[in-house]
Amino acid sequence: MRIGIITAMAEEMLPIYQKLGNVTAQSKIHGALVRKIELADDTLYLATCGVGEINAATTAQLLVDLFDIEVLLNFGFVGTLKANIAVGELVIADRVCHYQFDTSLLDGTRVGQYIDSDDIYFYLDGSLIDRVLSAIGKDMKRVAVASGDVFVASSAQKKRLAEEFGCDICEMELAGLAIACMRNSIPLLSIKVVSDRADDGAPVSFEEVVRKGLSKYEKILPAVLAGVTGKTAPLPPIKK
Repeated sequence: MRIGIITAMAEEMLPIYQKLGNVTAQSKIHGALVRKIELADDTLYLATCGVGEINAATTAQLLVDLFDIEVLLNFGFVGTLKANIAVGELVIADRVCHYQFDTSLLDGTRVGQYIDSDDIYFYLDGSLIDRVLSAIGKDMKRVAVASGDVFVASSAQKKRLAEEFGCDICEMELAGLAIACMRNSIPLLSIKVVSDRADDGAPVSFEEVVRKGLSKYEKILPAVLAGVTGKTAPLPPIKK
């Protein structure tokens, strides 16, 4: 299987390729750093896209066009909008809202709703989520994601995203990835680690998490890949 993995920043990708090892090729393509890793019958393409929706969408399309990926995985850091989601917690995205998209004055749709959509959310692949959680062997919160080109560090904005859009976490790439995957009929899975509370203290908390490398998702990566590929045998050879 040809599997794409995208993170926005190099700091988010570092624990993944350190865990997997066996990088067989590396190149910078139109600004995106892409590493190729071979795992038995599977080929992984690890891409660092840069921050923001446009960078994310164009890099996803690059992986589709150049490497013919069959599934896309996304990992990274997010801010929490809800008190019951803690800093350091791993969550899995169930749906995402592009909360900055607004054609309401033109067509009367809700803010965040695309004209060809029934509501404000793009839904990730439910069967893929189920398979991955089963392979991991433990549940994690399934969350609604507020995605836009803003680093949220305001209590007022945090409250708006939670109340107006019904979202649990916020970040800056997933809506772009979801749209690109939808248009290419590619399943998308996104697992995030909470780095901050999306309030006035968010920049300090985010920088601390990045500095300490508290990603956590690399620890479950072998199980995630097993769930994606459907293999029950251990994946060889995962770096310890």
